[in-house]
Amino acid sequence: MFESLQKILLNKAMGKTDKKKNRQANEKNKHSQENDLRTVSGIALDDAIQKLESSGEKMDDLLAKNEDLLAQVKAEAAKKMTPERRALIESAQKVRKAKAQILEDLDDETRAKLYLTAIRAFTGRN
Repeated sequence: MFESLQKILLNKAMGKTDKKKNRQANEKNKHSQENDLRTVSGIALDDAIQKLESSGEKMDDLLAKNEDLLAQVKAEAAKKMTPERRALIESAQKVRKAKAQILEDLDDETRAKLYLTAIRAFTGRN
């Protein structure tokens, strides 16, 4: 419900009109295009599956390789991170978590007003 309220308030702030009528008019065209896209994407997915199967590699092997690569990247990053930097990042994460909790504790109406105020500030509209 909150997201739909955000969209309504955002559209009102941006001066946009209801697009429902336009969507209904274009729905027939989109339906035929979606069917074409589904066909194309289905063929592309089938091709990708066929290439993977014909390559002889198993999905588990590919995942294991990526996990090894990720572990190597994390190890390199850990070597380069100083204790001061690690402490600074942890401090920033704690502050962010505390600020996020403040926003989560707001009721829906106040959160919607805050959201609308932020959108107006970023877009420059009053």
